[in-house]
Formats: sequence, C-alpha cells, structure tokens
Amino acid sequence: MTAPRRLHVAFVLDLFEGVKTGGVISAQRFVRALRERHEVTVVAGGPTRDGVVGLPRFTVPPFGKVMREMGFVFGWPRRAALEPVLRRADVVHVQFPFWLGVRAARIAREVGTPVVAASHLQPENMFYNVGIRSPWLADRTWRLFISTLYGKADHVVAPTEFGLAELRRNGLTVPADVVSNGIPPQFHPGPAARSPAHEGLFVVLVVSRLAREKRIDVVIEAVRQARCADRIQLVVLGSGPEEAALRRAGATLPNPAELRLVEPDEVPGAMRAADLLVHASEIEMEGMAVLEALGTGLPALVADSPLSAAARLAVSVDFRFATGDAADLARRLDGLVERPERLAAARTASLAAAEGLRLDASVAKLEAIYLRVARPARGAKREPGPDHGADRHG
Repeated sequence: MTAPRRLHVAFVLDLFEGVKTGGVISAQRFVRALRERHEVTVVAGGPTRDGVVGLPRFTVPPFGKVMREMGFVFGWPRRAALEPVLRRADVVHVQFPFWLGVRAARIAREVGTPVVAASHLQPENMFYNVGIRSPWLADRTWRLFISTLYGKADHVVAPTEFGLAELRRNGLTVPADVVSNGIPPQFHPGPAARSPAHEGLFVVLVVSRLAREKRIDVVIEAVRQARCADRIQLVVLGSGPEEAALRRAGATLPNPAELRLVEPDEVPGAMRAADLLVHASEIEMEGMAVLEALGTGLPALVADSPLSAAARLAVSVDFRFATGDAADLARRLDGLVERPERLAAARTASLAAAEGLRLDASVAKLEAIYLRVARPARGAKREPGPDHGADRHG
C-alpha cells in the first residue's frame, strides 16, 4: 500500500496558545497529530516561533474587556505574513470565520490553494456574553459567515451533524463533512486518587469556561435545591469573566464549591476521580468536556438545549435535564446520589459511546479531506472523482 502523500498544511486561526476555548484546544490537538505525517505551519495572532508565523493581535471596542476576560482576541491579517505561507501550502485550513480567516481564504483563492474551513462556534457564543439574545441577529450572522467564508471554501467541516445542519439551514451548499473534535488518548478509564476532603461525598464536576452561556449558575442553584445537597461536593474547573460571581454563589453551598484553574493534563485525572459531570451550557457545537468525560467513563448529565449538540452525547434521556431549570437538575442529582447503580450502568454506556469518537479517527477523516481537495502534487494532474463537486455528508 502506498503511503499517503505528505502535505504542507497552512493552519490559520486567531490564537493558538494561552487560551482555553474549545476551538483553540481542538486546533492544538489536530495540529500535534497532523505533524506526525505532514508539515503544518500555523498562522496565528501572537509571537513567531518554530512552526508558527505570528501576527499582531487586537480587540474590538467596546468588547475589548469581555474578549480579554474570555481569553480570546483577534489576529490581524497581515498579507505580507500570510501570502508566502498560503502560496507554498497544498491546502489551507481556516479555523474561525473572523477577519483573519476570511482574508486568509481570499488570499488562498488568489494564489490557487484550496481551502478547508471549520465551523467551531455559533453566533450565540459571541452575543450571549455581551447580553444580546436575538435569533434574527444570529441568523444574519450565520449568513455572513457563509457568504464571506464557508460558502467560498472548497470543503467545510463541522464537529457534529447538528453543526452541519445549522450551516445547511442558513444556506451552505458546498461539500461538507462531520469531523468530531475527538477524544484524545489521555482521556481513558482508570483509577484516580480522590482528595481526602472528598471522601464520602458525591463529587459533581464542571469543566468549562466561566462564561454566561455555560450556565454554571444553574448548576450551583441546583446543588443548593437538592435534597442531598449536604452530600454533594461541586468542583468547577475553568476561568472566565463570571468567576467572581460564581465564587460568591458557590461559597454559600452546604459544602462550598471548589473553583480552580488546572492545566489540561490534570483534567483526565479530575474526571476519573469524580462521580458525575454536569454540563449546563446552552450553546455547544459539540461539547468537548462531555466528549472527554465519555472517554474516561464519567457519566455526563447534560442540558437539553436546542442550541447545543452536547445533549446528543448523553447516554440516555435520563441523563438530560431541561435547559436553565435548576429544579429539574436538582431532582436528577438526587436520583443519581440515591441510586448509584444507575451511575454504574452509565459508565459502561459512556465507554461504549466513546469508541466511535476517538481523536485518531477524527484526524484520519480530516487528513482524507485534505488529500481529496489539496493542490495537485508538483508534476501531477488532479483527477476528478465520480463525486467531484458533489455534496458530501459525513
């Protein structure tokens, strides 16, 4: 069997390090894996270093403070830095539909390099954090993303069928596939040392940015309302603009909530040491924390939001709760604390669900898309396949 062609991939995104957003973490994982078989040059806001072409960074008034608190700023699309990388690449991957990604895709088209564009966020991710709830504005923004980036790409990837359906609903017609963010190998089942302070308690874990749309306030209130509140220890891992308010609210629980920021390599152990993950977010293109919990066998209780794909990862309807409904979540927490056999069954189901969602499978699928759309190798001609230009669904 002939080894796959070694490609040069230009991977363009606003930030590549120093932030905890799902789209950036996903990019880091894919780049690391792709570099085992391909040359990958990252173009991102921040300093230039080995394998990364740096660009100036900026925020947009009046949202600069919120952007910095969220840990996300934009990369300035400097053509002098972008064009040489995009011209040399066999394929360009654009991670976000912002100015940098749109300009990079336009330059790539000018120099004849195919573009794969990824959809990792919904307009509501941006608007909810500045207090805007407008379906009309969200739909208009989806159409802007499609008219400026996704609709002009050679191929589009979304992490879930839900995400792909949102693109189609708003007018996407180009070839597209589902490529999950995937579960990295470090998220596996196994023993974990539990803190002595947690012995005898039911540990509820939240792994999330501390942002409005993540609805961690609902989790805190649900623990407060639970009959078994004095038996529950809430542990929240993350940072963000809501941290101070969540600390104040969490401190009033029978067992004060623990909020802390941990390094990524500490998360798998925290999941293995917990009894349950609660994911209350209203807006998720996939739900990486829920994916990772599946990989460790940690059952996840997930908000059943119409704007979230995460609920589709729940192992059964019993592990979903009404979005924003602390009373419903409290009832479900009580049921799991009082009936631990339901958790044991959910652990088995979680591990079974994880097997089809491992990162290596997602990398292989993305790699196949790159090879399909890439600029022909030097001296070779592109041979259109039977489905060339057809609409493809993953």
